[in-house]
Amino acid sequence: MEVSSSTGICWLRNYRRKGRRRAMTLSVLSDSDRQLVMEVRELASTHIAERGAQLDLIGDREPDWVIPKLLAERNLLAPTIPENYGGRGLSMMATVAIVEELAAGCAGAAAIVVANNYALTPILVAGRKHLQDKFLSLVTQKEPHLASPVINDVVSEFDVEGTGPIPEDITRISTTIRLQGDQVIINGTKDYILNGAMADFMVLLARNSDSRHKSRLQFVVIPADTPGIHITEPVLKIGMRSAHTVRLHYDNVTVPEDYRIGRTGGGYFLLLQTFDRNLALVGAIGVGIARSAYEFVHDLARRQNILGKNTSDNYHYATALADMSAHINAARLSVYRAAYQIDQEGNYSRVSTMAKLYATQVAQQVSSRAVDLVGRMGFLIGHPLEKYLRDAQMLSMIAGSDYLHRKTVADQL
Repeated sequence: MEVSSSTGICWLRNYRRKGRRRAMTLSVLSDSDRQLVMEVRELASTHIAERGAQLDLIGDREPDWVIPKLLAERNLLAPTIPENYGGRGLSMMATVAIVEELAAGCAGAAAIVVANNYALTPILVAGRKHLQDKFLSLVTQKEPHLASPVINDVVSEFDVEGTGPIPEDITRISTTIRLQGDQVIINGTKDYILNGAMADFMVLLARNSDSRHKSRLQFVVIPADTPGIHITEPVLKIGMRSAHTVRLHYDNVTVPEDYRIGRTGGGYFLLLQTFDRNLALVGAIGVGIARSAYEFVHDLARRQNILGKNTSDNYHYATALADMSAHINAARLSVYRAAYQIDQEGNYSRVSTMAKLYATQVAQQVSSRAVDLVGRMGFLIGHPLEKYLRDAQMLSMIAGSDYLHRKTVADQL
């Protein structure tokens, strides 16, 4: 199935902007949540997708505020923040549905929201009340305010475990927190930091002694305007370019002692809880990418009158689309199961990990198959499928690599 080369990149952008998203079953959500999901779908297809495509071509050397502003105006930068802090107080089930819609428009836009959620989870779970009062309400305002999860230390080039120390990567944490009177002093360098150059505050993981044992880890909140924070360089990624990413250096950065989160040395278990509660959101990004790739090819096949004809070539395309649809449905159900367990405060560690792992695989397989079905146009820079393919590859390293998640699941079997 070939796309006429005369259509060009402009046609592809217009198609993406006008693309109609098919309805999916959301019967598990309340009427108000379903309405919100449909509104996000419209926002993603009409505004976010277009800006995401532009940023993908421009690159991610500079921060861009267009997408964060669109999300902030609708109070979508942190959907799970409780209503008493100005948030929507959405369930995880509703949040994964929203993240899927955002990712269907632009995976980088969804990554901005997910990074916010990662940063805010330690404060929500174990933060002192004054930290919750000060920082949670900040990200729910009409003007965009971002948080940044600062977890990954600089590692060697051969990084099989990916970005995100969960849990065997813990020994790599070399950034330190030193208590001095009623203040703590932070020193070190952090890499692959989403929202890092745009955040109002950061939630940083470091060790509080020379020991690299997991009992020495501690989270701390750092306002972004604190002296001693240096943005050393942007991280130029192959995908998700609308989610600006940087490397940060901390040189004797000093914050009050009561900006530490949780009990002393409790950072390891808080880290695991943070990842377990948010991996389903990363899985939802994968579902959104896969869905957009599938819908592009499906709609193209219908317009070219390929489906419904009893020929061997048409049967090949139809069965490929059937496989893609089945895998996407299974990935979505896996994400929903994890979200349900989180909402019920059940045993969600393994199901969250499996949801992220499987949705990542589906996003990569479906986007790759979609490019194969479209033909040579799918390999051109600026084509939607080419972007989906690169965005899907990023999922293998966000919140831990596939290798690490397989090991995590295997350890729990």
